Amino acid sequence: MKKTFGDGESRRDAWNRLRPFYEEVMACNEENVIIVSHGDLLSIWNAMYLGLAVESFYEVDIQGAAGGVSHMIIDDAGKHLVKSINDMSYML
Repeated sequence: MKKTFGDGESRRDAWNRLRPFYEEVMACNEENVIIVSHGDLLSIWNAMYLGLAVESFYEVDIQGAAGGVSHMIIDDAGKHLVKSINDMSYML
């Protein structure tokens, strides 16, 4: 979890950096929100959205793909749903 890439941050550091933004987005009342980022942060976002702990990174890795579009919703009961992940069908 402390492994870094070059002079980069660890996944735990990235998790801690992303967490306030994630909480801000989850608290907003907007009907639609678009998040654009790179793969590692999208992978962390996906884990947060699914309620996984930061320690789960070596057990589960839900990659954010370059150009991939994921559709996630929170239903009226507050349940987090993933409708699609890394969809590239728009490229056809």
